[in-house]
Amino acid sequence: MRTVRLKDIADVCGVSTATVSRALNGLTQENNKVTSMIRQKAAEMGYVPNAAALTLKTNRSNNIGVLYEDQMDHEYFSSLLDALRREASRRGYDLSLIGEEGGNGINYLEHIRRRNLDGVIVIQADFDSAEVIRLATSSIPSVVIDHLYEGCNCVSSDNRESMKQIVRCAVEHGHRRIAYITGEQGAVTNERLAGFYKTCAEMGIRVPEGSVKEGRFHEPEDCVRLIRELMAGPVSATCILCPDDYSCLGALWQLKEAGIGVPEQVSLIGYDGIRMGQMIPPRLTTYRQDTAGIAAEALTLLTDTIESPDSLPARQIAVAGKMIEGETVCVPSR
Repeated sequence: MRTVRLKDIADVCGVSTATVSRALNGLTQENNKVTSMIRQKAAEMGYVPNAAALTLKTNRSNNIGVLYEDQMDHEYFSSLLDALRREASRRGYDLSLIGEEGGNGINYLEHIRRRNLDGVIVIQADFDSAEVIRLATSSIPSVVIDHLYEGCNCVSSDNRESMKQIVRCAVEHGHRRIAYITGEQGAVTNERLAGFYKTCAEMGIRVPEGSVKEGRFHEPEDCVRLIRELMAGPVSATCILCPDDYSCLGALWQLKEAGIGVPEQVSLIGYDGIRMGQMIPPRLTTYRQDTAGIAAEALTLLTDTIESPDSLPARQIAVAGKMIEGETVCVPSR
């Protein structure tokens, strides 16, 4: 099929090539009916703007980088990436994944500049890395997800509020001996831990020494080991908050094989709201993060910064999720 040129559209519409160019690039002062007619004819003829020419003209590629250093095996991040893709497409942008070291040993900032990306979203990285900090604090429009850098655009789940809802769920089911297995140290874990302690204090729940243990995200074996420790000894927890749904599910199945019933002998609450957790009995009681809301806020911040780089201050936005009432929490039997 022959490529449709501006001249072809101009011939059909009976106007000059310059008029067609102005109409299709939003630069026209012509009569609105003429502009509408040109755009309609261009669409009917299957006109596609030349990306390289458009980049030269506007100094934009309409392409956003997404920095993700880890393996793509976590459903939360998969869901977030899909939501970002759909939201970017709706706004007329494409996404380009950037892996560890930016590819071929090039640092992230140089990599993004060479590819002429309009901006970058950092969704999973070593946030203490000098390269990541250099990128987030550079002049390149950026948004960081689930981490806070002073003076940078950041979007995250409302981690403190999420723990408030989780602890309240446990208390409303009659639990007073509540334990918490965190993920690795970092901004997300620190915020959730602060929310846990604050809510327990507000609700008069004592948190004995040993009731909080540091685990790892996405590690069922680690999670089940710590659950068994928290059920025994002086803590004797009746409800345990897990670092994420994946760890919680794996622990649940291992506990079942060991003859420990959930929720009959111990109640478990997950985090993330992944689909698998609601498909296999017992359905997880969990907190579902709003990935669509996070994606929408991130793209809004980023595109506003791309279009008005010097006029908008950096913002930090927390997006609320919601509790999912499942079948892994019940009134304690002990």
